[in-house]
Amino acid sequence: MLCQTPLAMQSFAPCSQGPTRTQPASLIRSKPTLRYTCSADETHDAAKPTLYDKSKTPSGFLSRRNVLGGIALTAALERTGSANAGYNPDLLQPCSSLDQCRKTLRGIEKNLEADPEDVDSEGLKYFFETEVERLEKNKAFVDSTNKAVKSGENKFIQRVVIAVESSKFDDTVDFWTKGLGMKINRKSTDDASGMRTVFVTYGAETLLEDAGGNFAIQLVESTSTSQPAWLVSGPQLKHIQVTIGNVRLGNIVDSGAEVLYSYGYLELLAPDGTRVNSRVGIRRDPIELLCYEVEDIDASVRYYEQVLGMKVLETTPPFECSQVKEGILGAFGFARNKCVPPPYSTFSPRNVPGSVLLSYGDKKETVGILLSPKGPIYNPSEYTPKAASEAMLVPAVPGTRYQNLAILTKDGAELGQKAEVDGAKVELVGKVPGIGVRGAVVRDANGFAISLLDYDDFEKSL
Repeated sequence: MLCQTPLAMQSFAPCSQGPTRTQPASLIRSKPTLRYTCSADETHDAAKPTLYDKSKTPSGFLSRRNVLGGIALTAALERTGSANAGYNPDLLQPCSSLDQCRKTLRGIEKNLEADPEDVDSEGLKYFFETEVERLEKNKAFVDSTNKAVKSGENKFIQRVVIAVESSKFDDTVDFWTKGLGMKINRKSTDDASGMRTVFVTYGAETLLEDAGGNFAIQLVESTSTSQPAWLVSGPQLKHIQVTIGNVRLGNIVDSGAEVLYSYGYLELLAPDGTRVNSRVGIRRDPIELLCYEVEDIDASVRYYEQVLGMKVLETTPPFECSQVKEGILGAFGFARNKCVPPPYSTFSPRNVPGSVLLSYGDKKETVGILLSPKGPIYNPSEYTPKAASEAMLVPAVPGTRYQNLAILTKDGAELGQKAEVDGAKVELVGKVPGIGVRGAVVRDANGFAISLLDYDDFEKSL
């Protein structure tokens, strides 16, 4: 199979041919960036490596600036032990403030004016130029989102709560942090039960900071006999999908997680049973979507769209079927029903036909909710129905102990009163347990709990 995976790590490579380095060996110390190419024919002849098809690489990916900047940055990090450089790669972290990032960049540019041949400064300049560009875009997003949520014009999907068995809690935190690169943003301990709560994110949660607006995963420790009183069991979350450029597969395995699939993308089973799909790419917030299985897809879409105010961003088409005449029987005029699944990419997880993606903004910038049909899905090409996961050739695995989804809105109590329709029930109005923010808790017709939080009160709680 022809394959080409820009930015792919070894675990993502869907081909048997080995990796090729993208920088001179002299510039690479221990963990080189790898590119994978495959032979143009299906035999993967190692003697016939293919070149990159520029049309299939991200815009600007192979630009002179990116290539030279990457080489210079790698060279700078290579000499971190020298007295001249004095830089530690572990300290080269993303900026949290646009002003601070611009100030650092100006200092590096002054160094280059004094010494244009300073490769270390050239590499750092490239890094901070990229950071300034990223923060400028993120600042525009959080500024517009803050204004829209505060005024009631829009809402924001902020976090998901997951209950984790005490024996798996530390391993699960390691999975998200050491394996998938998230950071512990907040943590606390419940006074009554002694159970721990940890918020992991890819950046600040607040919408008031340049690098903010990041989705949080709230992990809540529990046991069969001891757990925070506010934890209530609910239906399973099918999976969480992330899009990131670097997956630490060794750390993922060390945390006790399982790798279920690794051809083009990863399907992972976290230590607590959470299923995570991970693909290579760059997003404003690497958390891409949460997938819920629902009984009635049309009714669920209508509720999330008309009551909660989300917008339909994408619908996965059904199987395309037609009568075809093939083979010996076809020669005699006998036709059979042949069905073709929806188009899909080798490097992205497949959605079940009929799934609908909803959110409160651009799918590249906000976390989405993927509503997936539950139960048997009939593939007309076959004689018997198959479960949705089996029909899409995805292994069926246990879901996680999902607790609730938090949505920021201008007035959670007001929205909660309007949300008790179409089989949904309001369970609480007031301070939402587990976070202490005013709002309401609604359970939809499928049993999924949704916390509708007052935005102003949320910001004060951080």
